[in-house]
Amino acid sequence: VAGVVFSADPVTGRRDQVVINAVEGHGDDLVSGVKDAVHYKIYRSGSNIQTQVKKRGDLLSPTQIKEIVEASKKAESHLGYPVDMEWAIDPQGQVQWLQVRPVTALPSIHFNELDTVKGTSGDTWTLGNIGEMMPGVVTPLTYSVSFHAVDYGMAIWAEASGAFPLKKYEGFRYIQMFYNRLFINMTSMMDYPANVWMNKAENVQFAVTGKVIDMPFVPFQSNLLLRIMHFIKQMISLSWTKKNVTRLLFLAKNYKVSGHGDIKKDYQSLEDARKVLNEAFGHHIIASSQSGTLYAAIMGILTSNKRLPTSEDHHIATLLLTDIPDIESADAVKSLESFASRIRMEKRFAGIFTAATPVEALRLLLRDSPPEISRTYKAFIERHGHRCIREAELHEKPWEDDPFQLVRMLQTLVRSEAKEHPHAGRQKKVHEILSGLKPFQRLIIKSFLQTARISVARREITKSASIKVLHKIRKAYQQYAELLVKEGLLDDPDQVFWLTHEEIGQLIADRSDTWRVKADKRRELHPMTAALQFNEVCQGIPEPLEDEQEIEIRDGQLKGIPVSSGVVQARVRIVNTLEDAALLMPGEIMVASFTDIGWTPYFSIVSGLITEIGSPLSHGAVVAREYGIPAVVGAKGARQFLKDAGVVSLDGNR
Repeated sequence: VAGVVFSADPVTGRRDQVVINAVEGHGDDLVSGVKDAVHYKIYRSGSNIQTQVKKRGDLLSPTQIKEIVEASKKAESHLGYPVDMEWAIDPQGQVQWLQVRPVTALPSIHFNELDTVKGTSGDTWTLGNIGEMMPGVVTPLTYSVSFHAVDYGMAIWAEASGAFPLKKYEGFRYIQMFYNRLFINMTSMMDYPANVWMNKAENVQFAVTGKVIDMPFVPFQSNLLLRIMHFIKQMISLSWTKKNVTRLLFLAKNYKVSGHGDIKKDYQSLEDARKVLNEAFGHHIIASSQSGTLYAAIMGILTSNKRLPTSEDHHIATLLLTDIPDIESADAVKSLESFASRIRMEKRFAGIFTAATPVEALRLLLRDSPPEISRTYKAFIERHGHRCIREAELHEKPWEDDPFQLVRMLQTLVRSEAKEHPHAGRQKKVHEILSGLKPFQRLIIKSFLQTARISVARREITKSASIKVLHKIRKAYQQYAELLVKEGLLDDPDQVFWLTHEEIGQLIADRSDTWRVKADKRRELHPMTAALQFNEVCQGIPEPLEDEQEIEIRDGQLKGIPVSSGVVQARVRIVNTLEDAALLMPGEIMVASFTDIGWTPYFSIVSGLITEIGSPLSHGAVVAREYGIPAVVGAKGARQFLKDAGVVSLDGNR
């Protein structure tokens, strides 16, 4: 057998795949085109070798493929560029290397161009939590601004807990990017159990992913006395959460990005704005960590730290955290419901409003509606206008900038009947739960239950406030993009999103046309990376899935984590986009990959919620509990297994 191996795909330019072409006999037949080659595409880790052999036949054995792949990587590393190598396997089965040359004309823009970690790594990454906050792919500007701030905020919390010293922070320690998609580095998250007493690895894993994951053991990095001191430091930091909330709310209300109309001065203003955003997300992460820590504490008490949590444990914990006042994201839904109810009372106006196109409906709200309706709309935009789907993505348009998505939701709500979401008997259920615990367990949970409930509300209100700061910075980048177009440095304002903040700095320094070309090529590549799918947990550098994941069905049941109690039997509606959500009918069960603030106005008409991503403290879970909607999260494959209009029984207790 003979052939050629490319350490990067010469056709697509992908650097994550090694391409092997092989023929039986001598390589002359491959070069001359006399024989068709067997074509293998192998990820650099070799994770899909068995799959490729199964698909392409056994001309090469898995061992031979691995040897060829590893040799090509070694040659590339040694020479410093992607290589095209000819090889032959002699009658004794030995691989003989014949020739090496560079792979020419590879595009500089490719799937892995902006990966945080390149090459190989033994770390563990997950889409858990971050996959709900920011599903799909992100633009380069968003990664360098929004998620640099989130990562730095996580580092601030690590410093406050004694888990990791901020002086050692070199950027993107906890949130990292592969294929323009965000992952949490769970190996870095083990800073907590390695350095802080009582912070167990499984608790950290559960807080991030909603379950305990299989990953290599991380040894202690600090001695016991130091870990205890760090734990005390962590508890003191958590006790100051109220101050973090107050500071962040002040920042969200009063902060403004300075604008001068000068590309150098305004770039410096954006540089300063990133530091403010770091601070904002630091406040949010600390507030958010309090709720995660206390939820883990409830789980620890219920399980006596001797077993993994069961569905019954989650059911108990979520009942304890139901009917919490002042949930910011739930307020958005309640405000819209109240608004819709007010419009329904004006029957003539309601009929015209629901029949209108979104453009006409918006004009009606602003100009031709009863004064109370117009005031209500403006007040809603003032409070919640900075929110939207994928709201941390700078390229997305919030409700304030794109009110039509909000108007469509409002029209759907007006057409639907008002729906009550009572929490009947919650106090009685909580009393029964606490009574059923051992006295010691009951005493401990009672001692911090009220704080745990308040912390859930703080998590939501600080998320909204940090996004409000981000929205102000988004507007500043939009204005700066217009300035760059005026200066002739960009062709259109949209190009700014396809450069990192640092690259924009280089653009204004060298004024080179290459940055416009780079931005355009990244924009073209975006839909292709968006189509890739990944496992929720990846050992080693994340790689796209070749085949659809098998859905785990046991006894005819698709299982996830119960996060909001109740049982409902109804038709399901698969929701992938806002257009899908607009088709939701009252009483249907919404099935989605995730939910964020952009979906939640529909919570007022659905009878249940199923998501593929999420945890007991995720946005969808919190709002579902406040609305008394049975919900299950982390149900892998739900969108594939369940069908539109199919009737299912959803059990939010089990």
